[in-house]
Amino acid sequence: MAAASTYQFGQFELDLRSYELKRDDQPLRLEKIPMELLIFLVEHHGELIAREQIIERLWGKQVFLDTEQGINTAIRKVRQVLQDDPEKPRFLETVVGKGYRFVGDVVVKGKEPPPSGGSLPTPSG
Repeated sequence: MAAASTYQFGQFELDLRSYELKRDDQPLRLEKIPMELLIFLVEHHGELIAREQIIERLWGKQVFLDTEQGINTAIRKVRQVLQDDPEKPRFLETVVGKGYRFVGDVVVKGKEPPPSGGSLPTPSG
């Protein structure tokens, strides 16, 4: 599957190449862990992502810190920057006891084409 380089949702644009989140073309500040969490959720928009999957993606399997608090903090920071209300989510839905789901409409831009074995044939004559 081709990898996307940019995701658009609402007035936001998440550019993976520049590692930047923008609202109405204005860059927003988001720390590394919340940014990685947002990227993970947007890449899997519509899917339920378990807290265990988030822990593995953000910190790896051999982690020795309070990942529960880390996830809660990262979720809160993502919601703040997206101005998302957990009671009426536009983007980030909590599935109690299960995990999180990115529920916003996502437009994928700038997909890199899959590798090809050559160019298309040209008509002769």
